[in-house]
Amino acid sequence: MKEDCQAAIYSYAPQERQNNAYLYGEHRDYVESVIAFLRDNYRVLKEQGATEWYIEDHIQEAIDTNKPY
Repeated sequence: MKEDCQAAIYSYAPQERQNNAYLYGEHRDYVESVIAFLRDNYRVLKEQGATEWYIEDHIQEAIDTNKPY
């Protein structure tokens, strides 16, 4: 499940985008929100005892709606 979460983060905020956000502030708010949303989702799923990764609909919608690139 952890690897699936990481893959989801990279699908929305690839390493290059994360580096640019950190170094130059490019799309920083979006990249930070993707990481925060998906890590929080992972923690909730883990606390609930889930064994399969999935993204809650409201999180998916927020990430997709705000995607700047």
